[in-house]
Amino acid sequence: ELQVAKGGSKLKPSAAGAEVPPLVGPGVVYPQKVVLPGRNAMMADLTTVLQRAILDRPVVDQTALPGRFDFDLSWTPDDSQFNGRFRTPPQSTDTPLSGLFAAIQEQLGLKLDPTKTLVDVMVIDHAEKPSEN
Repeated sequence: ELQVAKGGSKLKPSAAGAEVPPLVGPGVVYPQKVVLPGRNAMMADLTTVLQRAILDRPVVDQTALPGRFDFDLSWTPDDSQFNGRFRTPPQSTDTPLSGLFAAIQEQLGLKLDPTKTLVDVMVIDHAEKPSEN
């Protein structure tokens, strides 16, 4: 679940109007960090990207934050993210970035909490090739 952290949200409202489509990503993966930009994004847009591209499980928005926001989220990825496509890079002498969970809290004022909750799913129990008409 994506929730507002104890210190409150650090998200800045977007100056773009509702007619401007939201953008979350595509993230840029550098050797030691990922930068995920969000422009005119709602919390549902962020949770969708977290669920589909970064994490291996559903992410549910429980922030109750209305509106659209601009943000840049930067973190050091680990092997559990992006379907294991990126290996944890060796640490450089530069100050390393936090992992995803800490970065969300530090930079956005939100937190990801593992929990059990109900989510909508679609189950396909049968499929056939179409007939030749």
